[in-house]
Amino acid sequence: MNKNMVKNILSLFMIQGAGYILPLITLPYLVRVLGPSEYGILGFSFAFVQYFTLIVQYGFDLSATNKIAIHKDDKTLVSQVFWGVLFCKTILVILSALFMFVIVAFIPSIKEYATVIIVSYTSVIGAAFLPSWLFQGKEKMGWMAISNIAAKIITLPLIFICVKSPADTWIVALITGAGFILGSLFSFYMIYREKWIEWSLPSYAQIKEQIHDGRYIFLSNIAGSVYVNSIPVFLGFAAGPVTVGFYVAADKIRMAIQGLMGPITQVFYPRISSLMANDKAKGLKMIRTLLYGQNAIVLVISLLLMVFAHQIITVFYGDTYLASVSVLVILAPMVFFISVSTVLGVQGMLIIGMKKEFSQILWFGAVLNTVAIFPLIWLAGADGAALSVLVTEAVVALLIVYKTKSIWRRA
Repeated sequence: MNKNMVKNILSLFMIQGAGYILPLITLPYLVRVLGPSEYGILGFSFAFVQYFTLIVQYGFDLSATNKIAIHKDDKTLVSQVFWGVLFCKTILVILSALFMFVIVAFIPSIKEYATVIIVSYTSVIGAAFLPSWLFQGKEKMGWMAISNIAAKIITLPLIFICVKSPADTWIVALITGAGFILGSLFSFYMIYREKWIEWSLPSYAQIKEQIHDGRYIFLSNIAGSVYVNSIPVFLGFAAGPVTVGFYVAADKIRMAIQGLMGPITQVFYPRISSLMANDKAKGLKMIRTLLYGQNAIVLVISLLLMVFAHQIITVFYGDTYLASVSVLVILAPMVFFISVSTVLGVQGMLIIGMKKEFSQILWFGAVLNTVAIFPLIWLAGADGAALSVLVTEAVVALLIVYKTKSIWRRA
Protein backbone atom coordinates (compact mmCIF):
# COMPACT_ATOMS: atom_id res chain seq x y z
CA MET A 1 0.00 0.00 0.00
CA ASN A 2 1.56 3.29 -1.07
CA LYS A 3 1.46 6.64 0.72
CA ASN A 4 -1.31 7.98 -1.50
CA MET A 5 -3.61 5.07 -0.59
CA VAL A 6 -2.88 5.51 3.11
CA LYS A 7 -3.63 9.22 2.80
CA ASN A 8 -6.92 8.51 1.02
CA ILE A 9 -7.94 5.93 3.62
CA LEU A 10 -7.28 8.41 6.43
CA SER A 11 -9.21 11.08 4.53
CA LEU A 12 -12.16 8.75 4.07
CA PHE A 13 -12.08 7.81 7.74
CA MET A 14 -12.50 11.52 8.39
CA ILE A 15 -15.45 11.65 5.99
CA GLN A 16 -17.06 8.63 7.63
CA GLY A 17 -16.46 10.25 10.98
CA ALA A 18 -18.38 13.27 9.74
CA GLY A 19 -21.13 11.07 8.33
CA TYR A 20 -21.53 8.55 11.15
CA ILE A 21 -19.57 9.46 14.27
CA LEU A 22 -20.42 13.18 14.47
CA PRO A 23 -24.19 12.48 14.36
CA LEU A 24 -23.71 10.16 17.35
CA ILE A 25 -22.93 13.32 19.33
CA THR A 26 -26.50 14.51 18.78
CA LEU A 27 -28.08 11.05 19.01
CA PRO A 28 -28.51 10.88 22.82
CA TYR A 29 -30.03 14.37 22.74
CA LEU A 30 -32.41 13.61 19.87
CA VAL A 31 -33.77 10.31 21.21
CA ARG A 32 -34.60 11.99 24.52
CA VAL A 33 -36.10 15.18 23.07
CA LEU A 34 -38.10 13.49 20.30
CA GLY A 35 -39.04 10.31 22.18
CA PRO A 36 -39.42 6.83 20.62
CA SER A 37 -42.51 7.76 18.56
CA GLU A 38 -41.19 10.91 16.86
CA TYR A 39 -37.72 9.42 16.55
CA GLY A 40 -39.38 6.48 14.83
CA ILE A 41 -41.14 8.86 12.41
CA LEU A 42 -37.78 10.48 11.65
CA GLY A 43 -36.22 7.06 11.04
CA PHE A 44 -39.15 6.04 8.84
CA SER A 45 -38.86 9.25 6.80
CA PHE A 46 -35.12 8.91 6.24
CA ALA A 47 -35.57 5.26 5.25
CA PHE A 48 -38.39 6.20 2.87
CA VAL A 49 -36.44 8.93 1.04
CA GLN A 50 -33.48 6.55 0.86
CA TYR A 51 -35.32 4.87 -2.00
CA PHE A 52 -35.08 8.12 -3.95
CA THR A 53 -31.41 8.50 -2.99
CA LEU A 54 -30.79 5.12 -4.60
CA ILE A 55 -32.64 6.24 -7.73
CA VAL A 56 -30.74 9.53 -8.13
CA GLN A 57 -27.37 7.92 -7.41
CA TYR A 58 -28.22 5.13 -9.85
CA GLY A 59 -24.99 3.12 -10.22
CA PHE A 60 -22.83 6.14 -10.96
CA ASP A 61 -20.93 6.13 -7.67
CA LEU A 62 -19.20 2.91 -8.77
CA SER A 63 -19.47 2.91 -12.57
CA ALA A 64 -18.21 6.51 -12.93
CA THR A 65 -15.51 5.91 -10.31
CA ASN A 66 -14.27 2.90 -12.26
CA LYS A 67 -14.08 4.84 -15.54
CA ILE A 68 -12.40 7.88 -13.98
CA ALA A 69 -9.88 5.69 -12.12
CA ILE A 70 -8.75 4.15 -15.42
CA HIS A 71 -8.62 7.47 -17.33
CA LYS A 72 -8.00 9.97 -14.51
CA ASP A 73 -5.29 11.86 -16.44
CA ASP A 74 -7.48 12.36 -19.51
CA LYS A 75 -9.21 15.67 -18.72
CA THR A 76 -11.48 15.53 -21.77
CA LEU A 77 -12.84 12.08 -20.99
CA VAL A 78 -13.17 12.83 -17.25
CA SER A 79 -15.11 15.98 -18.12
CA GLN A 80 -17.44 14.05 -20.39
CA VAL A 81 -18.13 11.55 -17.61
CA PHE A 82 -18.62 14.37 -15.08
CA TRP A 83 -21.18 16.34 -17.07
CA GLY A 84 -22.94 13.20 -18.30
CA VAL A 85 -23.43 11.95 -14.74
CA LEU A 86 -24.59 15.37 -13.50
CA PHE A 87 -27.13 15.63 -16.32
CA CYS A 88 -28.54 12.19 -15.52
CA LYS A 89 -28.70 12.94 -11.80
CA THR A 90 -30.49 16.25 -12.36
CA ILE A 91 -33.22 14.54 -14.37
CA LEU A 92 -33.53 11.78 -11.77
CA VAL A 93 -33.78 14.31 -8.90
CA ILE A 94 -36.70 16.09 -10.63
CA LEU A 95 -38.54 12.88 -11.54
CA SER A 96 -38.02 11.41 -8.07
CA ALA A 97 -39.38 14.55 -6.40
CA LEU A 98 -42.54 14.41 -8.54
CA PHE A 99 -42.98 10.71 -7.76
CA MET A 100 -42.50 11.34 -4.03
CA PHE A 101 -45.19 14.06 -3.97
CA VAL A 102 -47.65 11.70 -5.68
CA ILE A 103 -46.99 8.95 -3.12
CA VAL A 104 -47.27 11.29 -0.16
CA ALA A 105 -50.49 12.81 -1.49
CA PHE A 106 -52.34 9.56 -2.23
CA ILE A 107 -51.19 6.97 0.35
CA PRO A 108 -52.88 7.72 3.71
CA SER A 109 -50.41 5.76 5.87
CA ILE A 110 -47.55 7.86 4.47
CA LYS A 111 -49.48 11.14 4.22
CA GLU A 112 -49.46 11.54 8.03
CA TYR A 113 -45.64 11.83 7.88
CA ALA A 114 -45.76 14.20 4.87
CA THR A 115 -43.96 17.19 6.37
CA VAL A 116 -40.97 15.24 7.66
CA ILE A 117 -40.74 13.16 4.46
CA ILE A 118 -40.82 16.18 2.16
CA VAL A 119 -38.20 18.03 4.20
CA SER A 120 -36.06 14.88 4.29
CA TYR A 121 -35.84 15.06 0.49
CA THR A 122 -33.18 17.74 0.96
CA SER A 123 -30.85 14.87 1.88
CA VAL A 124 -31.61 13.24 -1.47
CA ILE A 125 -30.68 16.45 -3.30
CA GLY A 126 -27.43 16.79 -1.37
CA ALA A 127 -26.47 13.15 -1.88
CA ALA A 128 -27.29 13.30 -5.59
CA PHE A 129 -24.89 16.13 -6.31
CA LEU A 130 -22.06 15.09 -4.00
CA PRO A 131 -19.33 14.27 -6.57
CA SER A 132 -17.56 11.70 -4.40
CA TRP A 133 -17.14 9.47 -7.46
CA LEU A 134 -14.90 12.09 -9.11
CA PHE A 135 -12.66 12.53 -6.06
CA GLN A 136 -12.57 8.79 -5.49
CA GLY A 137 -11.67 8.01 -9.11
CA LYS A 138 -8.87 10.59 -9.08
CA GLU A 139 -7.74 9.28 -5.66
CA LYS A 140 -7.93 12.77 -4.14
CA MET A 141 -10.16 12.10 -1.16
CA GLY A 142 -8.40 14.53 1.17
CA TRP A 143 -10.27 17.52 -0.26
CA MET A 144 -13.51 15.58 -0.11
CA ALA A 145 -12.90 14.97 3.58
CA ILE A 146 -12.39 18.69 4.21
CA SER A 147 -15.66 19.55 2.42
CA ASN A 148 -17.76 17.00 4.28
CA ILE A 149 -16.33 17.67 7.72
CA ALA A 150 -16.70 21.42 7.33
CA ALA A 151 -20.35 21.02 6.34
CA LYS A 152 -21.13 18.69 9.24
CA ILE A 153 -19.36 20.86 11.81
CA ILE A 154 -21.26 23.94 10.62
CA THR A 155 -24.68 22.24 10.82
CA LEU A 156 -24.15 20.05 13.91
CA PRO A 157 -24.70 22.77 16.57
CA LEU A 158 -28.02 23.71 14.94
CA ILE A 159 -29.53 20.48 16.31
CA PHE A 160 -28.99 21.64 19.90
CA ILE A 161 -30.03 25.22 19.11
CA CYS A 162 -33.19 24.58 17.07
CA VAL A 163 -34.59 21.24 18.26
CA LYS A 164 -36.44 21.60 21.57
CA SER A 165 -39.49 19.30 21.41
CA PRO A 166 -41.07 16.40 19.46
CA ALA A 167 -42.74 19.00 17.22
CA ASP A 168 -39.30 19.89 15.84
CA THR A 169 -38.75 16.55 14.09
CA TRP A 170 -38.96 18.23 10.67
CA ILE A 171 -36.18 20.63 11.71
CA VAL A 172 -33.86 17.67 12.31
CA ALA A 173 -34.59 16.46 8.77
CA LEU A 174 -33.92 19.94 7.36
CA ILE A 175 -30.61 20.38 9.19
CA THR A 176 -29.48 16.93 8.06
CA GLY A 177 -30.31 17.73 4.45
CA ALA A 178 -28.60 21.11 4.69
CA GLY A 179 -25.40 19.34 5.74
CA PHE A 180 -25.47 17.20 2.59
CA ILE A 181 -26.16 20.17 0.32
CA LEU A 182 -23.44 22.29 1.92
CA GLY A 183 -20.92 19.46 1.53
CA SER A 184 -21.80 19.22 -2.17
CA LEU A 185 -21.30 22.97 -2.66
CA PHE A 186 -17.90 22.86 -0.95
CA SER A 187 -16.89 19.93 -3.17
CA PHE A 188 -17.85 21.77 -6.36
CA TYR A 189 -15.76 24.70 -5.24
CA MET A 190 -12.77 22.36 -4.84
CA ILE A 191 -13.31 21.00 -8.35
CA TYR A 192 -13.51 24.53 -9.77
CA ARG A 193 -10.39 25.63 -7.90
CA GLU A 194 -8.31 22.67 -9.09
CA LYS A 195 -9.55 23.02 -12.71
CA TRP A 196 -10.18 19.30 -13.08
CA ILE A 197 -13.14 19.80 -15.39
CA GLU A 198 -13.78 21.63 -18.64
CA TRP A 199 -17.24 22.29 -20.00
CA SER A 200 -18.55 19.51 -22.20
CA LEU A 201 -22.19 19.35 -23.29
CA PRO A 202 -23.18 15.71 -22.82
CA SER A 203 -24.36 13.99 -25.98
CA TYR A 204 -27.16 11.45 -26.17
CA ALA A 205 -24.58 8.69 -26.74
CA GLN A 206 -22.61 9.69 -23.63
CA ILE A 207 -25.74 9.78 -21.48
CA LYS A 208 -26.82 6.40 -22.81
CA GLU A 209 -23.36 5.01 -22.04
CA GLN A 210 -23.50 6.27 -18.42
CA ILE A 211 -26.91 4.67 -17.91
CA HIS A 212 -25.78 1.42 -19.52
CA ASP A 213 -22.60 1.19 -17.41
CA GLY A 214 -24.44 1.69 -14.13
CA ARG A 215 -27.54 -0.42 -14.71
CA TYR A 216 -26.48 -3.61 -12.89
CA ILE A 217 -24.99 -1.64 -10.01
CA PHE A 218 -28.28 0.26 -9.74
CA LEU A 219 -30.26 -2.99 -9.65
CA SER A 220 -27.87 -4.35 -7.01
CA ASN A 221 -28.30 -1.22 -4.89
CA ILE A 222 -32.09 -1.44 -5.09
CA ALA A 223 -32.00 -5.10 -4.05
CA GLY A 224 -29.68 -4.35 -1.14
CA SER A 225 -31.99 -1.56 -0.02
CA VAL A 226 -34.93 -3.95 0.18
CA TYR A 227 -33.29 -6.06 2.88
CA VAL A 228 -31.30 -3.40 4.77
CA ASN A 229 -32.57 0.17 4.37
CA SER A 230 -36.22 -0.78 3.96
CA ILE A 231 -36.57 -2.38 7.39
CA PRO A 232 -37.75 0.83 9.13
CA VAL A 233 -40.35 1.28 6.37
CA PHE A 234 -41.62 -2.30 6.79
CA LEU A 235 -41.69 -1.88 10.55
CA GLY A 236 -43.55 1.41 10.23
CA PHE A 237 -46.33 -0.25 8.26
CA ALA A 238 -46.45 -3.45 10.35
CA ALA A 239 -45.72 -2.34 13.92
CA GLY A 240 -45.86 1.47 14.24
CA PRO A 241 -43.36 4.27 14.93
CA VAL A 242 -42.38 3.21 18.49
CA THR A 243 -41.07 -0.15 17.25
CA VAL A 244 -39.31 1.68 14.41
CA GLY A 245 -37.66 3.91 17.00
CA PHE A 246 -36.25 0.94 18.94
CA TYR A 247 -34.96 -0.69 15.75
CA VAL A 248 -33.44 2.48 14.29
CA ALA A 249 -31.72 3.31 17.59
CA ALA A 250 -29.84 -0.01 17.47
CA ASP A 251 -29.22 0.10 13.74
CA LYS A 252 -27.67 3.57 14.00
CA ILE A 253 -24.92 2.01 16.14
CA ARG A 254 -24.46 -0.84 13.65
CA MET A 255 -24.32 1.61 10.74
CA ALA A 256 -21.73 3.79 12.51
CA ILE A 257 -19.47 0.77 13.00
CA GLN A 258 -20.14 -0.44 9.45
CA GLY A 259 -19.36 3.01 8.14
CA LEU A 260 -15.82 2.78 9.46
CA MET A 261 -15.21 -0.02 6.94
CA GLY A 262 -16.27 2.21 4.05
CA PRO A 263 -12.98 4.09 3.61
CA ILE A 264 -11.09 0.89 2.88
CA THR A 265 -13.58 -0.11 0.20
CA GLN A 266 -13.68 3.35 -1.37
CA VAL A 267 -9.90 3.66 -1.57
CA PHE A 268 -9.21 0.14 -2.83
CA TYR A 269 -12.01 0.19 -5.43
CA PRO A 270 -10.37 2.64 -7.88
CA ARG A 271 -6.93 1.12 -7.24
CA ILE A 272 -8.17 -2.44 -7.92
CA SER A 273 -10.07 -1.14 -10.99
CA SER A 274 -6.86 0.33 -12.36
CA LEU A 275 -4.83 -2.81 -11.57
CA MET A 276 -7.39 -5.14 -13.16
CA ALA A 277 -7.19 -3.09 -16.36
CA ASN A 278 -3.38 -3.31 -16.46
CA ASP A 279 -2.23 -6.27 -14.32
CA LYS A 280 -5.00 -8.73 -13.42
CA ALA A 281 -2.78 -10.91 -11.24
CA LYS A 282 -1.89 -7.98 -8.98
CA GLY A 283 -5.52 -6.92 -8.82
CA LEU A 284 -6.65 -10.39 -7.72
CA LYS A 285 -3.87 -10.54 -5.15
CA MET A 286 -5.01 -7.22 -3.68
CA ILE A 287 -8.59 -8.53 -3.41
CA ARG A 288 -7.36 -11.60 -1.52
CA THR A 289 -5.23 -9.51 0.85
CA LEU A 290 -8.19 -7.26 1.55
CA LEU A 291 -10.47 -10.26 2.09
CA TYR A 292 -8.36 -11.78 4.85
CA GLY A 293 -6.97 -8.61 6.44
CA GLN A 294 -10.15 -6.54 6.67
CA ASN A 295 -12.49 -9.36 7.65
CA ALA A 296 -10.31 -10.65 10.48
CA ILE A 297 -10.56 -7.22 12.12
CA VAL A 298 -14.27 -6.89 11.39
CA LEU A 299 -15.03 -10.29 12.95
CA VAL A 300 -13.54 -9.12 16.24
CA ILE A 301 -15.52 -5.87 16.06
CA SER A 302 -18.77 -7.78 15.49
CA LEU A 303 -18.14 -9.98 18.53
CA LEU A 304 -17.34 -6.97 20.73
CA LEU A 305 -20.54 -5.26 19.56
CA MET A 306 -22.56 -8.30 20.64
CA VAL A 307 -20.86 -8.60 24.03
CA PHE A 308 -21.18 -4.93 24.96
CA ALA A 309 -24.58 -4.23 23.37
CA HIS A 310 -26.28 -3.49 26.71
CA GLN A 311 -23.63 -1.00 27.80
CA ILE A 312 -23.60 0.72 24.39
CA ILE A 313 -27.39 1.19 24.29
CA THR A 314 -27.68 2.47 27.87
CA VAL A 315 -24.78 4.91 27.42
CA PHE A 316 -26.18 6.40 24.21
CA TYR A 317 -29.91 6.18 24.83
CA GLY A 318 -30.65 5.45 28.47
CA ASP A 319 -33.03 2.89 29.98
CA THR A 320 -35.94 4.05 27.78
CA TYR A 321 -34.36 2.14 24.87
CA LEU A 322 -33.57 -1.16 26.61
CA ALA A 323 -35.69 -2.88 23.95
CA SER A 324 -32.94 -1.93 21.49
CA VAL A 325 -30.33 -4.10 23.25
CA SER A 326 -31.56 -7.41 21.81
CA VAL A 327 -31.90 -5.77 18.39
CA LEU A 328 -28.24 -4.68 18.48
CA VAL A 329 -27.11 -8.16 19.55
CA ILE A 330 -28.89 -9.66 16.54
CA LEU A 331 -27.62 -6.99 14.11
CA ALA A 332 -23.97 -7.11 15.26
CA PRO A 333 -22.89 -10.09 13.05
CA MET A 334 -24.16 -8.15 10.02
CA VAL A 335 -21.03 -6.00 10.22
CA PHE A 336 -18.94 -9.08 9.39
CA PHE A 337 -21.25 -10.52 6.72
CA ILE A 338 -21.54 -7.18 4.91
CA SER A 339 -17.77 -6.78 5.00
CA VAL A 340 -17.31 -10.15 3.30
CA SER A 341 -19.95 -9.31 0.69
CA THR A 342 -18.37 -5.92 0.01
CA VAL A 343 -14.85 -7.24 -0.55
CA LEU A 344 -15.84 -10.16 -2.79
CA GLY A 345 -18.90 -8.50 -4.34
CA VAL A 346 -18.05 -4.84 -4.87
CA GLN A 347 -14.25 -5.15 -5.05
CA GLY A 348 -14.38 -8.51 -6.80
CA MET A 349 -17.48 -9.30 -8.85
CA LEU A 350 -18.24 -5.77 -10.04
CA ILE A 351 -14.70 -5.03 -11.14
CA ILE A 352 -14.03 -8.32 -12.92
CA GLY A 353 -17.26 -8.07 -14.91
CA MET A 354 -19.65 -10.23 -12.86
CA LYS A 355 -22.14 -7.38 -12.42
CA LYS A 356 -25.14 -9.42 -13.52
CA GLU A 357 -24.32 -12.32 -11.18
CA PHE A 358 -23.81 -9.92 -8.26
CA SER A 359 -27.15 -8.30 -8.96
CA GLN A 360 -28.88 -11.69 -9.11
CA ILE A 361 -27.53 -12.68 -5.69
CA LEU A 362 -28.73 -9.44 -4.11
CA TRP A 363 -32.15 -9.80 -5.66
CA PHE A 364 -32.37 -13.32 -4.26
CA GLY A 365 -31.64 -11.77 -0.86
CA ALA A 366 -34.34 -9.16 -1.42
CA VAL A 367 -36.93 -11.83 -2.18
CA LEU A 368 -35.84 -13.94 0.81
CA ASN A 369 -36.12 -10.98 3.18
CA THR A 370 -39.50 -9.90 1.80
CA VAL A 371 -40.91 -13.38 2.36
CA ALA A 372 -39.51 -13.73 5.89
CA ILE A 373 -39.75 -10.27 7.41
CA PHE A 374 -43.47 -9.76 8.01
CA PRO A 375 -44.05 -13.11 9.78
CA LEU A 376 -40.97 -12.41 11.91
CA ILE A 377 -42.16 -8.88 12.74
CA TRP A 378 -45.51 -10.35 13.75
CA LEU A 379 -43.78 -12.91 15.99
CA ALA A 380 -41.02 -10.76 17.51
CA GLY A 381 -41.40 -7.10 16.52
CA ALA A 382 -38.09 -5.25 16.07
CA ASP A 383 -36.13 -8.40 17.02
CA GLY A 384 -37.88 -10.29 14.23
CA ALA A 385 -37.00 -7.60 11.71
CA ALA A 386 -33.37 -7.71 12.82
CA LEU A 387 -33.29 -11.51 12.55
CA SER A 388 -34.73 -11.36 9.04
CA VAL A 389 -32.07 -8.98 7.75
CA LEU A 390 -29.28 -10.87 9.55
CA VAL A 391 -30.24 -14.19 7.95
CA THR A 392 -30.51 -12.49 4.56
CA GLU A 393 -27.05 -10.91 4.85
CA ALA A 394 -25.56 -14.26 5.89
CA VAL A 395 -27.11 -16.05 2.91
CA VAL A 396 -25.99 -13.33 0.50
CA ALA A 397 -22.42 -13.46 1.85
CA LEU A 398 -22.28 -17.26 1.51
CA LEU A 399 -23.60 -17.13 -2.07
CA ILE A 400 -21.00 -14.51 -3.02
CA VAL A 401 -18.21 -16.60 -1.45
CA TYR A 402 -19.42 -19.65 -3.37
CA LYS A 403 -19.68 -17.75 -6.65
CA THR A 404 -16.19 -16.26 -6.39
CA LYS A 405 -14.19 -19.01 -4.65
CA SER A 406 -12.50 -20.19 -7.84
CA ILE A 407 -11.38 -16.62 -8.60
CA TRP A 408 -9.88 -15.36 -5.37
CA ARG A 409 -8.23 -18.67 -4.51
CA ARG A 410 -6.11 -18.31 -7.63
CA ALA A 411 -4.92 -14.88 -6.55
